[in-house]
Amino acid sequence: MTAAGAAALPTSPSFDFSDGATALFMHKQAWCPTVMQCAGYDHINKHWYVAQVMYNPGDGVSYAKRKSEGDIAITKLSADGSTKLGRMYLRGFGHGAQIGVETTGAGSAPYIWIEYDSKPNSSDTGFGTKLCRIKYMGPAASQPPRSFHWDDPADRTAMNFKDRTPDPLKLPGAGTTLGSPRPVVDMQHKRVLVRFTRNGQLQCAVWDLNTAVAAPLGAPLHHFADLPRPVHAAQGFCLYGSYLYMYEGEPYAGGGPTNTADVGTTHITKIDLNTGATQRGLTRALKSLVFREPEGMNIMLVPDEARPGAFRPRLTFGFASGESGDRRVNIAYKDALI
Repeated sequence: MTAAGAAALPTSPSFDFSDGATALFMHKQAWCPTVMQCAGYDHINKHWYVAQVMYNPGDGVSYAKRKSEGDIAITKLSADGSTKLGRMYLRGFGHGAQIGVETTGAGSAPYIWIEYDSKPNSSDTGFGTKLCRIKYMGPAASQPPRSFHWDDPADRTAMNFKDRTPDPLKLPGAGTTLGSPRPVVDMQHKRVLVRFTRNGQLQCAVWDLNTAVAAPLGAPLHHFADLPRPVHAAQGFCLYGSYLYMYEGEPYAGGGPTNTADVGTTHITKIDLNTGATQRGLTRALKSLVFREPEGMNIMLVPDEARPGAFRPRLTFGFASGESGDRRVNIAYKDALI
């Protein structure tokens, strides 16, 4: 439900769930052989940024250690996913399950909104406990890699690191603490949404992007106090206008794709943040993939041929595929609006 006293968001169109999904690209490689966690798009420079657990088999550090300590790799990919253009290693940040990409201009690196200050959970997987905004600083693919530590002063300066963890005391309703803050950026409407846990509920709040860039997060434009909990594993979310989209599911577990009776558990839920109305549906997008674990959701803006200089949105959602030790990146999208 919307919190008392929260302003309504200007009403926007929403994505039509009856629209079939289209493959943007399939079977592409990120920098590391691990499962992709999320992907976001810089629509001005036409680059993808893919987050995953950092793991390079030749560097002597085990995957288990990287996952426990919350080390993330951000791979910069070409628009079609075919070319690895660079990478940025984030040490001790978290899992990278949801990122926001803030485009800054032609020829300029974007800012990445992402979790940080990783702590291992009961399964020894590191997840961030706070939220920050950092400049993408990955060297080109032809250059040696570079790692950035969130708690190193020189690295923080290089990334123009800014803490943007919401202050629970400035949110509507009760609750002096919050957990698991995760961000997404809506570049079309210039807003940032943060999802978090508070008072045993899954909540979210929305801020004006320019305001959120200029100063720590204060009172939000909008607050939603009780989001529906996913039935399956939470795999990402995104904001477009007045609607939140949530992504959930697990890999094939019943013989898919060769067993056509295994339809998977990948679902998308649409939530009207003004009214609370929800719609949830199974997606069979990219059903031929091996493994097919849903991973990450974001809005991709593409040029609108009918309106020169304007952009139209695509609801993009990722899947990890392939065998263990050689996971691949796949992106599907819907673009019909109602």
